[in-house]
Amino acid sequence: MAFRLTDVLRWFSGGDAKEKPLFKNEKEAYDFCRNAYAKNGGVPAELRRSYEFYQKNFDDECDPELRLERH
Repeated sequence: MAFRLTDVLRWFSGGDAKEKPLFKNEKEAYDFCRNAYAKNGGVPAELRRSYEFYQKNFDDECDPELRLERH
């Protein structure tokens, strides 16, 4: 994984502006995800598709300069 789990969960819950960590440590973040997984009966299809897209496009060999020009 390219980012720490706690950073990803913090970003999803509040974006870059949120300074206070959502979890105290990696184990707490992992336990939260594991319990949510068990409670909800597994990974939703949307999350699975998002993760597959992330895996396929993580290293698309695009020059960072070109990415900035497109936006």
